[in-house]
Amino acid sequence: MPQVNPGTVVLLILVGIGAAWAAGLFRPHYEDGRLTLRVLRAGRVLATFDFRNTGLLLVLALLMGWTVAAAVERSGPGWGVPGTDGRLVPALAMTTVLGWIFIVAGFSRLGYLLASLAAAIVSLLVFTPSPLTSPRVSLAALLKWLQTLPDQTTLLLLMGLILMFALTGLWTSWWIFRRRGGLVALLPTGTILAVEIINDVGPALVVLTVVWLAAAASVLLRLNFVALKEGWRTRRLPHAADIGWTFGEVGIEAIIAILAVAFLILPPLSSTDISGVLIPGVVHADAFHPFGIGSGNGSQSGSIGSVGYSETVRPGSQLTAKSKTLMTVSGDSPTFYPYWRGIALAGWNGIQWYELPSTQDVPVRQQPLLNAHETLPRDDLPPLQRIQVLHNTFHLLVPPEQLLNTVFSGGEIMSVDNQPTRVRGIMTSVRTPLNGPNPALVNVIGDSAPTASFDTVDKIVFAKRLQAPYTYTVTEAIPNVDVQDLQAAGTDYPAWLAPYTILYQDGQVADGGRDKEIADLAQLIVRGATTPYDKAKAIESWFIEKGRFTYTLTPPKAPLGVRPIDNFLFNTQKGFCQDFSTAMNVMLRMLGIPSRQMAGFSAGILDDKTRQHFVNAIEAHSWVEVFFPGYGWIPFEPTPDGTNAPINRPQTPDQLLAAAPVPADTGSTITPNESAGAAPTSGGSGGGIFPDIWRPVLLVAGGLLLLLLIAILLAFRWLRVARDVPRIWRRLLFLGDRLKIPRHVGDTPEEFGGRLAASLPPLDDEVRRLATLYTRASFRQGGLTVDELAEARNAWSRVRGSYPRLVARAWRDALGEGRVLRAEDAASGSRARSRRR
Repeated sequence: MPQVNPGTVVLLILVGIGAAWAAGLFRPHYEDGRLTLRVLRAGRVLATFDFRNTGLLLVLALLMGWTVAAAVERSGPGWGVPGTDGRLVPALAMTTVLGWIFIVAGFSRLGYLLASLAAAIVSLLVFTPSPLTSPRVSLAALLKWLQTLPDQTTLLLLMGLILMFALTGLWTSWWIFRRRGGLVALLPTGTILAVEIINDVGPALVVLTVVWLAAAASVLLRLNFVALKEGWRTRRLPHAADIGWTFGEVGIEAIIAILAVAFLILPPLSSTDISGVLIPGVVHADAFHPFGIGSGNGSQSGSIGSVGYSETVRPGSQLTAKSKTLMTVSGDSPTFYPYWRGIALAGWNGIQWYELPSTQDVPVRQQPLLNAHETLPRDDLPPLQRIQVLHNTFHLLVPPEQLLNTVFSGGEIMSVDNQPTRVRGIMTSVRTPLNGPNPALVNVIGDSAPTASFDTVDKIVFAKRLQAPYTYTVTEAIPNVDVQDLQAAGTDYPAWLAPYTILYQDGQVADGGRDKEIADLAQLIVRGATTPYDKAKAIESWFIEKGRFTYTLTPPKAPLGVRPIDNFLFNTQKGFCQDFSTAMNVMLRMLGIPSRQMAGFSAGILDDKTRQHFVNAIEAHSWVEVFFPGYGWIPFEPTPDGTNAPINRPQTPDQLLAAAPVPADTGSTITPNESAGAAPTSGGSGGGIFPDIWRPVLLVAGGLLLLLLIAILLAFRWLRVARDVPRIWRRLLFLGDRLKIPRHVGDTPEEFGGRLAASLPPLDDEVRRLATLYTRASFRQGGLTVDELAEARNAWSRVRGSYPRLVARAWRDALGEGRVLRAEDAASGSRARSRRR
């Protein structure tokens, strides 16, 4: 059975309608906003469509729907539903248009309900990925798909979203086009957008929110005017032909002004997190401005930029975090792991580190739900006699969404004691993985398959949304090993370590890089070292040797065509944690030593009284871990920042036994550290006394220039659209007010026009003639003749040429010197000023 293509179906329907019309099967007739279809030539009415006052409303309804559906499709990890991209927007648009058609066709309430149910079902069938939308459809495949559907949680959620948006479109059409209830029509899209704002931290959501607000305000404005017109029509009241333009001009100007004030001028109201009191678990604890103004950072988004932590490690970027305490950690202090790890990154493309996608060679898996207190199934932990088991309690001072829902720990997590989690890592025991960025699910609750173990774990996040207060406890393992054991660990690496030993996945080699020179440099550094541990320590010591590199939060940008890592190593020798850890990692892999890039936070400040670690946003950090057979992942610190230091392990087993656990205190004062995933900025400062104000200043200036351009274009249009006498007269009244021409109660148009004409000698005849024609248009039965209208337009064309100059000079004089320009001087171009009033 061939695939059913929606576009083909629509095209066939249009062709069929065109053929029926050409054959004379029906006869359309359009008049005064109504389309009537008559059967054959007998004249029997088949259907009537009333399109009056619906065109603009349909565009606005589609615009509102697009913003909400696009916001959900673009939701970030941890909130968005996989597979929504490209499905929600057309589903909502289709049902909105169908609902509009049902209304203009005059369907009754029952008819609209039945047709809406059919439209919702059709949209669900068309946009749900199923055998019906596959190239080959068979009854057996459809039955099998239906049988497995109850177990496909993600697909069921996607179907629910499609159905919800389909019903939203039908609801919006009913209340806009039939009931004229604007506020009720906005409820579904407004509610969805509000939930999206609470759960999503993406910066694109701000733009979509602005568009929705403008569209929603325009819908209310248009419905109000439509209601007025219908009332006038019912009561047979006359109204000016251009009143719709005036109504729209005022409303649009008000909307633009409100949005401009809200998003360009007003600063954030507060930078204090009160959201947890109002709505538990909301995202926007930081004040976030849509253009980065007043947010205190220059990151790509308010949450990531302000907290420093990110799942992207990109050398060559600059710090964008601001000082802010993010969490406190209490419990056991790790002796040989002074970090709070967040994510392990294994993929390197020459520019940045990334999470490995699941392939046949690299089978990445995800356990969607690991219950609280349940032991994480993993095989990469050393034997119990070689680890130190710790228990730490993390209390987050910001919503977990700002930290990407990451479960932080002081070592390899064994269990999370009070929160369900989701685990991601390499698992070779389960074959036939799904290729792509989304790993195949394993250990799904309810499956009959035995529990499979991870070879290594790269990331653990919360499976459900945390409620305030945000507290969780982890049980974790720290390798407890001495230098002699690490030197004797050997190189008997398991097969799953292959992605951590090669530089580029799938044989990809970055073009234009200096990898050969980096490899030669690595060989030179480790010359004389015989074990992987000695080589790793040699590279670590080379980077932290005094005088070789300069630690800076604002490293110079790489020239065009030069990779940041090459620029760091061979040109500037200036950088911070991302640069140092990346360079060490690349060197290790070139030597065949398995390593990975870590992102998280340094240990923070230890309070002597409470024995709590206070972790600040500027302590976000990136470091290196190297794998040693029998001992697992061991951290190394190549960044000479003066805060994080290399870990000095005992040399022998006896010294290891004698070493008492010492709390990892990093100092008594907060030192600006670095962002593990700071987004690149055009000129961030990061830790200076004076903040970088040029970016917000330029943004404000650019916004104001944009508003000025819009105002000029609107003013030009305001002058150009005046083609009838009532509009022309309103422009003359506006000009008279600017020139301070007195207007008295009871004035006739010709009396005021005479005073205005007397103040404008070069335009005397034109102004007086326009006043006379306006009087005739307002009071003479039948209005103006065609010749008189042409005469009025010609006179206005001559006045319009001097209009901007007259208004500009009047405003300049009034605002600049506190004086009012005399009308006669304005007309003649004289610079004489009037007496001070």
